[in-house]
Amino acid sequence: MSAMTADLFTAAEPVPAKPSDRAVTEDLMARLKRHYIKPGAPLPGGVFVPEVGQNGSWGRGRRCDAIYVGFTGTSGRLLVGHEVKASRADWLTELAQPGKADTWADECHEWWLVTVPGVVHDGELPDGWGLMVPGRSKTRMQVVTPARRKPADHRPSWDAVRSVIARQDTLRQDAIREGIAAGTAKVYEAQEARVQDLVEQRLRARGDVESISAELDRIRRALGVTRVLPSEERAFRDSECTEADLADVAALLRHHGTLAEAAWGLVSRYGEHPFMQLRRAVDAVDRARQAVINSIREGSAHGS
Repeated sequence: MSAMTADLFTAAEPVPAKPSDRAVTEDLMARLKRHYIKPGAPLPGGVFVPEVGQNGSWGRGRRCDAIYVGFTGTSGRLLVGHEVKASRADWLTELAQPGKADTWADECHEWWLVTVPGVVHDGELPDGWGLMVPGRSKTRMQVVTPARRKPADHRPSWDAVRSVIARQDTLRQDAIREGIAAGTAKVYEAQEARVQDLVEQRLRARGDVESISAELDRIRRALGVTRVLPSEERAFRDSECTEADLADVAALLRHHGTLAEAAWGLVSRYGEHPFMQLRRAVDAVDRARQAVINSIREGSAHGS
């Protein structure tokens, strides 16, 4: 087999799919937030505000990808801005528009470019910009080039501060709405589960009712009755009986074991029944007739 033929039958190794710019941007933003705000920290010493637009008519509508506002001495009490670029093409677009980031970069104490390794080539980083890329740690970014910090007397304008506050307020409102929506969804889910449980209970109860109804029909047919009346009522028809009647029958069966024994028990309780008297009379007649027949037979035998 030739090398060319072998290549045709050799399975090509799958090429990993390249993540989209959006996916890379989301990952960079998440890492950048963890760089400043330690997850679970009760007092992080600052706030991380993504996608800050300009509140009002200043700055020609420019937007900052992310701003960190430090509150404490440890955090430096700084306004730190960031430009996030997911790819080389995205970065080249930025370079083709000199001064595009200046509106926000001039307001911040520090200005950083946040991207992935290999996007920025030597000599392309603007003067004063810092460069961060993802490092080995998922909670800290790797600083490639430190940003130049403005003098201590630098004061961001009210326009910039107001824009950060406005964006934070929008994010707060969004979080409240999401919390309400999540809570409402949980309530609806619990209600739906409750309704489903009630429906299943009703269906099971319906099956039990149908089974009991069929069993009662069989009992009525066996007893030869069409109606079973409450104990306090009186049955006037042969097709009717009362609950007390059924209870008596059940008690007799439990006590005597069979209907015949139960009938005899009832008869013996109330004295001799006319039927029993008639039965004994018939038996006496039968015995007398048999005695006459026997006497005739004996006489015939002696005469012969």
